[in-house]
Amino acid sequence: MTSSRTYLFPLPEASAPVGGINVLLQIVSVLRGAGYDAAPVYASQGYAYDFWPYDGPAYHDPALASLINPFERRLTRLKKKFSGWSARLGHAVNALRRPRPDDVFVSPEFCLTEVARVYPDNRIVLAAQDAQGLALARHWDDDGAAFGRVAAGFATSEASAAALKHVMDAPAERITLHVAQPGLAYAQGKKRQIAFMPRKRPEEAAFVVAALRDLPELQGWEIVEMSGLAPEQLVGMFRDSLVFLSFSQREGFGLPPAEAMKAGCIVIGYAGVGGEEYFSAETGIKVPDSDFPALIEAVRATVAEYDRDPARLDTMRKTASDVISRRYSRERFEESVLSAWRGIEARLGAAAGGNRAEAVA
Repeated sequence: MTSSRTYLFPLPEASAPVGGINVLLQIVSVLRGAGYDAAPVYASQGYAYDFWPYDGPAYHDPALASLINPFERRLTRLKKKFSGWSARLGHAVNALRRPRPDDVFVSPEFCLTEVARVYPDNRIVLAAQDAQGLALARHWDDDGAAFGRVAAGFATSEASAAALKHVMDAPAERITLHVAQPGLAYAQGKKRQIAFMPRKRPEEAAFVVAALRDLPELQGWEIVEMSGLAPEQLVGMFRDSLVFLSFSQREGFGLPPAEAMKAGCIVIGYAGVGGEEYFSAETGIKVPDSDFPALIEAVRATVAEYDRDPARLDTMRKTASDVISRRYSRERFEESVLSAWRGIEARLGAAAGGNRAEAVA
């Protein structure tokens, strides 16, 4: 039996795909499937996150307007004015939800201080997805009041779990992510194509790509940018590309390199802290962080080796795909979510019992 309390996930209103939001919506879906009452809550009545297939209920609370940055707020107003941009925006798709005493707010680390401010009387579960975000949240929480409100927490990577130990007194739960976009699977046949995402280190990525295009060894190779694409387009590009350049930087986990590995790409580049748990000599060609000359040379050497004799690199990319598929499966993700929530429920029950005992005393 699950509890009768409602778990509300306050989320920002993003206008582009955000890996952390995708993960939290997946967690909501798993919880709902297991009988928990869980749902995302946004600031706007008409907002819908269009970058992950979530078909459960969603709420809105205008008190969360502080979670919308000024650019997103202007964009939301424009979308409401020009309803053709998104038929759903401007319509009552999210029911109004004011906080109830038994509601528990599951807050991403980057908005913890705001969630604690907006909902001063509710308990909070901290969702730690990014060690850097935890550091910033701790910096913003000058008097420790927000972290003092955290009744339980969970981490979604080894890096975030290690950081969470330094900001929470109680043991935190661990959720194992799954790398399983629809259609994402190992592809043996590949194009002479190198893919990259410029979201992190854009200036560095531009320099590296320009240098690679000038190399004689890369004549006949296409270098493609992965940005502004729908999920199915991203999957198609992972499937087609033989090489993926990782510009990861201070990641909580770093999904794109893991997705590229699962699709059978040769991943070359940076682990970005969070990727250290899966990026090794067995699964890719790791370059010291920020050493972009070494990254360029690694690409040059890899392309030359593949053209000369692809056997070793084909074995590596198949091994990488197998490692990612085994460690980060949907089954392990769901099991870890439910295991984490059993621990969270126990923590919340103990905290509630303690509060009742204090009230009686």
